[in-house]
Amino acid sequence: MRLSQFQKYSQKENAVTNNVLLMLSRLNDLKVEYYKDIIEKINDDGQNYHVQAIFRQQIGTKKGIVDGYIEMKASKIVIETKLSQTELIHKLVKYGEVFKPYSQNQLWHLSSKKYNDNEVNIVNEELKERYPNVNIKFNNLLFSDIIENLEGIYNENAHDYELKLLLEDFRNYCLEEGLVDNSKYKLLFVPTGWSFKWNMKHRMYFCPIDWHKQQFEYFGFYIDKSVRTISRVETTIIADFDIETKKLTISSKGHTERQITRLRDALIDYGESQSGLKYYILPEDKFYETNFKKISKGGIQGFRYKDLGYLSESGLKNIEQIAIKLKSETWV
Repeated sequence: MRLSQFQKYSQKENAVTNNVLLMLSRLNDLKVEYYKDIIEKINDDGQNYHVQAIFRQQIGTKKGIVDGYIEMKASKIVIETKLSQTELIHKLVKYGEVFKPYSQNQLWHLSSKKYNDNEVNIVNEELKERYPNVNIKFNNLLFSDIIENLEGIYNENAHDYELKLLLEDFRNYCLEEGLVDNSKYKLLFVPTGWSFKWNMKHRMYFCPIDWHKQQFEYFGFYIDKSVRTISRVETTIIADFDIETKKLTISSKGHTERQITRLRDALIDYGESQSGLKYYILPEDKFYETNFKKISKGGIQGFRYKDLGYLSESGLKNIEQIAIKLKSETWV
């Protein structure tokens, strides 16, 4: 098992903060532009974030034209981390004392719970009242927001293997430590390629036992830059299969005879011996086709997760409705 880049043995706020800072530091080490990009994505205000020296020439001043000009713009980010609640507003606002005029100042509140809109307004109003000469950008962040923005950077730089590992380690750390729980709305989709017809015919999928450790609600087949199906998983069977004897050796429990028969018939149809695999058995009835398109360049190199919570919040109550809605949705 590959060692993670992030500590997983404590949920104390200082350990969580340390790992967030470690991720940002690692991102900066990989490429300064990655760090710049995630800060700008988090700010979401269209403003440039300056992390490097700015080199210019022939700059006009009141005294004449300057031949060469190098500027380092000051910036400061203060992060207040809470695990599952929000900080007291009056305490949070006190941290504005560390900021100075003429600097890019950001105050982050990072937690598994956000302030509501009214509370955000109160924070911003108190910051302006207490520090009238200092411009402070307040960011009301969930751990999932950090992950989503890091995913966005990776999707734009999918060639960078070290960035991929950083994303996977940080995302898994947040999920395993309970900092993010979106399993209720999570879609796992898997690339199928040449096996797509077999997957569709038998409504099942197989992979190594240790794949897909995150909890999820929905499952889909991906091919040709689109998620083509969505359903729940009826059961997961861990089994070995010998094609010569047609023997199916099951090492998991709680399966119906119908599910076992479906698996045996599908593996006979597949025509190869299998070992060390788990099989996702999908419903025979509540299984829906869709067309959830990827609009960015390139395909996917492995399985992906997508949070569909925004669809449920729109009033969609069942998988069939979600399948229909996804036909008009896209992702990158």
